[in-house]
Amino acid sequence: MNHYETIFIVGPDTPDADQDSIFEKLKSMISQDGKLIMFDDWGTRKIAYEIQKKKQGRYVRLDYCGNGVLVDEIERLFRLDYRILKFMTILLAKDVDPDSIVPVEAETEAEATSFAENASDEAFETETTEIESDTEE
Repeated sequence: MNHYETIFIVGPDTPDADQDSIFEKLKSMISQDGKLIMFDDWGTRKIAYEIQKKKQGRYVRLDYCGNGVLVDEIERLFRLDYRILKFMTILLAKDVDPDSIVPVEAETEAEATSFAENASDEAFETETTEIESDTEE
């Protein structure tokens, strides 16, 4: 299986019930032929430029594993559905074990914790270095 990321924009005038049905259909498609790693709803945001005379849209990111046929089915669904304004799919990695992929949220929490620990150590080292340089002058 390959690791893919798809970002799509749903029109702002689409009712919540329709948006939920689109999301559930996508989740079921992915679970049938692949594995959904993360469904990341970014919410309604301003679009950089007008798309179909709309200035806002609901951004959603899908992180999943599957094959090329699954991507073709998802993109076909997007092309046929008038409520989807734009979409983009990116191949992140080839021949990946879906069980070994950790969702990004878990990685960022671990990185943030280690970053905070390292930042405090670096701040301490910087302070001692500045003191030493002051005494040399």
